[in-house]
Amino acid sequence: MPTITISSADLKALAGLPEGAEGLESLLSSIKCSQESECGDEIQIEVTSDRPDLFSTEGIARAIRSYTKGASEYSIKTSNLDPLRLTVDRSALQVRPIIMCAAVREISLGQEAARQFMQLQEKLHKTYGADRKKASIGVYDLGKVKPPFRYSAGLPTDITFVPLDSTAPLGGREILELTPKGKEYAWIISDQKRFPLLSDSGGRVLSMPPIINSEETRVTSETSDLFIDVTGLDEKSVGICLNIMVTSILERGGRLQSVEINYPDKTTTTPKLEHREHRLRLENAEAVSGLKINADEAVRLLASMGHRPRKPMGREIIVEVPPYRVDILHEVDLIEDLIMAFGLNNVPPEYPAVATEGSLLPGNRLRSRVRDLLVGAGFQEIATYMLTSREVMVDKPKLPQRRFVEIASPVSSDYTLVRDLLLPKILDFLGRNAHVNYPQRVFEYSLVVRESSGGPADLEHVAAAISDHKVSFEEIQAVAAALMKGISKEASFRPLSSPPFIEGRAAEIIVDGARVGALGEVNPEALVNFGIQCPVAAIELEIYRFIPLESLFRG
Repeated sequence: MPTITISSADLKALAGLPEGAEGLESLLSSIKCSQESECGDEIQIEVTSDRPDLFSTEGIARAIRSYTKGASEYSIKTSNLDPLRLTVDRSALQVRPIIMCAAVREISLGQEAARQFMQLQEKLHKTYGADRKKASIGVYDLGKVKPPFRYSAGLPTDITFVPLDSTAPLGGREILELTPKGKEYAWIISDQKRFPLLSDSGGRVLSMPPIINSEETRVTSETSDLFIDVTGLDEKSVGICLNIMVTSILERGGRLQSVEINYPDKTTTTPKLEHREHRLRLENAEAVSGLKINADEAVRLLASMGHRPRKPMGREIIVEVPPYRVDILHEVDLIEDLIMAFGLNNVPPEYPAVATEGSLLPGNRLRSRVRDLLVGAGFQEIATYMLTSREVMVDKPKLPQRRFVEIASPVSSDYTLVRDLLLPKILDFLGRNAHVNYPQRVFEYSLVVRESSGGPADLEHVAAAISDHKVSFEEIQAVAAALMKGISKEASFRPLSSPPFIEGRAAEIIVDGARVGALGEVNPEALVNFGIQCPVAAIELEIYRFIPLESLFRG
């Protein structure tokens, strides 16, 4: 979960709390935050990732005010100026097609406010922006540019401006190769023929989204008017980031000025900060929470969480949700807010109607035992996709051709069928991690799917592999013997001649006269095919053969 750093004094001032007020940690827990540490005036707070409105002091202060006063004070002061205008060139639609903007006028920025806005911007980039790919935010000094604005995409050779924290102009490719932000985020646009560009009516560059702003539009302590843009690939993520930035900045004062955005085929005005309506039925709230709450009490509790509940209509309440609460998607989210406002510690405990004593099913006991034994032997558990390809399952390990459960219309050649063994997937994993330090000891306990007379069957397997500069058949046989002894099975080993193992360095695992698995040293040809640089010894066990039939369906 995101962790933010804030000033205790700044938070109390914005929240309307006395400077020496105590109980801040308790207040934070009431609004879904957790105080991690405190050093002097600075507090580190952990916030749930579904509450981006709490990624900065401004949002936390707003939530505390509503909670302590029992009512939402959220409001927006708007400027009487006409909307700014931005034109989207058709060239941008092929690269980074979505842009939303806003302006905030008459704001006074202090050092702590600027720090919080930068922190909020980066937290949104990492979460809802998917590391800037889905959405990236730019904040500029509006007094240094001349509207209207233009959003386009230009050839890297035609782009030249002084990037943030630089002193000399650089070209588009140079920005990606020479600046820290360019190196960090080049992967987003480096393969494009054209790069996104935001400029003003005089041709002055504001930024090259999603990489970097221009030094010329830097925000300073003297800035009184801000221009904010969010560009991206996902309209919902772009809208969330803009709404959170704008509503947080406005907590420091200022007036909102909207922006008219003219696409080639449509015109829209942003930001969109309307309240959203949700319906809450008290019988559902009582069923989920276990609380007996009347309509008036529900209205009071919802208001303390920043909502605008209307006058109840019998046992139903229409709730207006503020635009910064992007986590409210369903009635159950409002019920969660009810419980939070009521206080988790105030919910009366109830004994279950029937006293029972739970225990693990036999199948689950075996699954836990197998995992514990392998972890105790120094193996690390991994999880790979069930979908794979014939190349991984047949061609690279040099296994025989066989029938698979195949995907009728696969969207990728990498995922055309369902695995029937775990070992090829483990070898693929080792090949992709050949750069990691050795020895590598990994295992997977999961399902495979095989064709049977009754149709495809899900079967539980466990596979483990050791990769090191020197590894032997005896080493993996010792693991197999210890594993079988640990699950109370008498096993014997019979020579095996079968890929992907080396001839004479492999064996079948026999229990009660039946084959239940195989182990051995993997053939060098298979290792080369997977890109594995060290010898590998591996085992695959059909663990489903030891699980009671009823546990296969209940465990």
